[in-house]
Amino acid sequence: MNRYLLGRRWVVNLLAVVLFCCLASSAWAQRPVAPKLLPEATIAYIRVADTPLMVERFRETALGRIGQDEEVKPLVSQLYTTLQEAWGQIEDRVGVPLDQLLRIPQGEICLAYVSSKDGPSGVVFLLDVKDQLPAAQKLLDKGEAFLTDNGGTKTVEMEGELKLNVYASAQGQSVVQFEQDGTHVFATSKDLIKSLRTAWTGGGEAKTLAENDKFISIMNRCAGSVDDPPQITWYVDAIEVVRRVSRGNSALQTGLALLPVLGLDGLKGVGGSVTFATGEFDDVFHTHLLLESPRGGVLEMVAFGSGDVTPEPWIPADAASYFTLHWKLQDTFNSGAKLYNSLMSEGALQQEVKVRISANLGVDFETEVLPALDGRLTLASWIEKPVRLNSQVTAIGIKLKDADAFRPTFDKVIEKFQDRLEKQSFGGTAYYLIQPQQPNRPAPAPNEAPPTMRQPQACVALLGDYILFTDSREALQKVILTGSEPGKSLANELDFKLIASKIKRQNGGEFPAMLQFARPEEGLRFLYDLATADDTKRRLSQQADNNNFFKGVDKAMKDNPLPSFAVIAKYLAPGGGMITSDETGIHYSTFTLRRK
Repeated sequence: MNRYLLGRRWVVNLLAVVLFCCLASSAWAQRPVAPKLLPEATIAYIRVADTPLMVERFRETALGRIGQDEEVKPLVSQLYTTLQEAWGQIEDRVGVPLDQLLRIPQGEICLAYVSSKDGPSGVVFLLDVKDQLPAAQKLLDKGEAFLTDNGGTKTVEMEGELKLNVYASAQGQSVVQFEQDGTHVFATSKDLIKSLRTAWTGGGEAKTLAENDKFISIMNRCAGSVDDPPQITWYVDAIEVVRRVSRGNSALQTGLALLPVLGLDGLKGVGGSVTFATGEFDDVFHTHLLLESPRGGVLEMVAFGSGDVTPEPWIPADAASYFTLHWKLQDTFNSGAKLYNSLMSEGALQQEVKVRISANLGVDFETEVLPALDGRLTLASWIEKPVRLNSQVTAIGIKLKDADAFRPTFDKVIEKFQDRLEKQSFGGTAYYLIQPQQPNRPAPAPNEAPPTMRQPQACVALLGDYILFTDSREALQKVILTGSEPGKSLANELDFKLIASKIKRQNGGEFPAMLQFARPEEGLRFLYDLATADDTKRRLSQQADNNNFFKGVDKAMKDNPLPSFAVIAKYLAPGGGMITSDETGIHYSTFTLRRK
């Protein structure tokens, strides 16, 4: 019995050792992620951390869930079949069917550009294919055949035990490729390949992108949750990109020399991230502009303010989107004048403004207009019926410090352009139609099909403390009507209040420089109405007569009509965004809530 127990323990121990070795071998084969492979001098980069995970998470978003809905799935499946049939026409040239092609990415994907004075420069592409190596090899074989058929060559070189494929085009450009542990690596030089291999094996002392201070600063601001990192990240060292592009171009080199003068050398970099289906959010986007502190030149002109971001009483409750921004306009003008005058002559910008703006407006912009502006700019849009390609209408409001005091200035501008303005009135509020320089298209005859595009009608008015501009007479009338009934403003809508509360929490309770609000439901309703409109169906049928792909789409739409919009709308939730400014730079983030 004891011998039996001893033997069983020996077997268990042996299995444990084997399991440990397998796990250790798997861990050793796990290569470093792209930022730890790429050289520190990487100046542009975009990376998908894990392609299958990204696809899985996208399927959890509103758009992904709509595509999987039982009432929508038949249409999606038939459209995909149509796409497969179209792909079949080029499948022989590509080498793999469409479904196999889409399965090839099985992990990280990264495209980067490296530019270094002392080290190798060029483009790097990494693609994890893992168990899809056979399909990836078919794709590569077809590429090799296309290359050789067009005068290119392929040679094989050994770098130790590593097999390198060197592809050269007839024009002399070359690409070096190798595969290891299920990862295909492509680079435009062997030196770059050596650099990547050194970082891969842990040898050498050269720094990687993951140790680049600018990259670190930007990614820290765009990292999202520690437990749920973003699926997509990107980074650009803008100044270095300009320097690289300008090499050998004397005109661009001259422009590059002006960057310090303009203060643009303080632009250290820009980057961002995308995360799908994370926590209570459908998606989260971050973008960070890394700036030197203190800012100078052009960057000093970016003078964000802060203040109330509550929608004005005239913003309609059914607005599809809303955007409001606070800007220190006088500070921007002063900084711009200082910079421009230093390059030209004392008072040069002020003189340009008088000639190009004040003379055209009929008022002194610097003394009559600029001081009257409060610095808040608001934009709202919604969909005007009937639905057409350009049914989205926009209202723009510029806030005034004192509308009554500004009235004489406004009247002088109106008088200056009286030959192009037509005075109208609605609800006791005067407004002006701006006549186009070319006459509008005449109205359709009774038996004529309605136009596919609406005719914009630009309007301007003073409403409350705002100068209002719209591209539709009906839009302006709606704004005026809403302003007379503040209870019907967007400010009272529950979905806006929800988004505003999320932004307030993200911003530590402070007012951001910019707030935006969006209703994806309204944007998708517009596309839905457009797709189901009789005119769209008629045009699709016409295209199907001479095109097999459109014929397939037309058949899919007829065989599987879209369900009612309520089926789609149940997955959609509002979203928002904000801009903040701090000592590291300017940060822009947007999000969409996730409907359970």
